[in-house]
Amino acid sequence: MKICLTINSSPWSRFKGGGQLAVHHLACALFSKGHQVHVLYSKYPHEYFNIEVPYKIHWVNHHDFATVNLNIFSFSRILGPLAEKEKFDVIHGNAEESYWTGKISKKNKSTYVFTSHTPNIPTTGMLKGINRPVRFLKSINTYFLRSAIIEADHVVAFSKFSGDLIIKGVGDTCANKLKIIPPGVESSWFEVERKPSSNSALLYWGRLEDEKGLPELFHALEVVSKIIKDINLTIVGEGNRLMDYKSLIADLSLTDRVQFTGWLSSSKIQSLSAQSSLGLFPSRVESFGLSVVEAMAAGLPVIAASGGALQENVEEGVTGTLVPINNAGALAKAIISTLENLKHTESMARDAKKRVQHKFNWDKAANKMVDLYNLSNRM
Repeated sequence: MKICLTINSSPWSRFKGGGQLAVHHLACALFSKGHQVHVLYSKYPHEYFNIEVPYKIHWVNHHDFATVNLNIFSFSRILGPLAEKEKFDVIHGNAEESYWTGKISKKNKSTYVFTSHTPNIPTTGMLKGINRPVRFLKSINTYFLRSAIIEADHVVAFSKFSGDLIIKGVGDTCANKLKIIPPGVESSWFEVERKPSSNSALLYWGRLEDEKGLPELFHALEVVSKIIKDINLTIVGEGNRLMDYKSLIADLSLTDRVQFTGWLSSSKIQSLSAQSSLGLFPSRVESFGLSVVEAMAAGLPVIAASGGALQENVEEGVTGTLVPINNAGALAKAIISTLENLKHTESMARDAKKRVQHKFNWDKAANKMVDLYNLSNRM
């Protein structure tokens, strides 16, 4: 089977996220099963990545614009001629860059599959959205994404929460073409050998945005620091709120306790996981929550907010600790309690590692995806 995957940015970009990593690992898993795989990633013209992957990469120009994601144009400009040349059996989109993928797929008789990675899907189309012009312009990319979902032959969600959001946004007509296929976790996470620090070392990795619950985390840390004197927090990632968060940390007198590293490679995050006592992921909403699952795979004890899909992957008191969203006080209490009961905490982490290893496997995910790809051929 000849398969083409597309997604904004790339796993090697400073703007990488769970979606880019998922596409990369899916492409590798599909290739290992004997399929011909092409992937379209976007990058800035000046960027250069010296990488080796088993699949074929096609680079698309990456554009930054305040409102409209201009990548919908650059992707279609590359994908159109490529699809006509390669005659893909399947074209699999993953973000609003797929706005015109339905038309390209139909023209070339390819099956069009779309995976939604976002919790933000409008409940109306563009024509109704324009009635509220200011709000529309601020969220126009989500309308592109909604259109990409509607035109797909099959729609994939990583979690039940994400699937429910798709049906809520698009309507029940999408239900019969929706499939829940959890992603896998890269195998190196399971090989992490933890040697927890004697200090109370906390770790977070992900985007630096309010929706990740970072303001609550910093306020919680202020409370915890008054009780646990050696507490420290490492923040891995980049985002639009970095300077705001540094200012907030200074106001809370936490500058000496919080370290921002920027984006790090998976191996470096794994090294930090091996030396940390606790992973913190207080997101207000997550359509899946890859960082949490990676932490569990590494055997790192986790505290997560019960936002979106996180409660599907973390079982309270069994594989981790859940707290309410937007609740710094509850998060502070959970951190203190968890660090004061390390024997139970480590036991939960071991159970979590076993469950994740069984549930989130890229070989299984690829098999399910191929079954979905083949579905159209059997209809």
